[in-house]
Amino acid sequence: MPSLVALPFNMLEAIGRAGFYGAWHLLYFVACAFRAFTAFMVLAAIVMLPMALGVFVDPSAAPMPWWSFLLMALGIFAFAIGYNLFLDWFAPPGATDPFDRYRPSVRRKS
Repeated sequence: MPSLVALPFNMLEAIGRAGFYGAWHLLYFVACAFRAFTAFMVLAAIVMLPMALGVFVDPSAAPMPWWSFLLMALGIFAFAIGYNLFLDWFAPPGATDPFDRYRPSVRRKS
């Protein structure tokens, strides 16, 4: 009789766990899709450095001060690295990056 009383609660727990893990995997999948943009963010941060130098040499070249370009470059770079580190931490147990096969790498896993 006690297992019959606990059955609805066990079913509710199983449905809750399935919903939680399903949402977790879906969020990880969507977040991994945006991981490719972080490479472009690092490239943008690299481009901002010579731009800051150009604005430092000729302050009338841009409506902003030269140090704002340096701060933006550091912020973009920090966000890109932090996003990749966060995704590695946020990954569900046993999940792999589904978009890893589209990125070039030195070593391919067979």
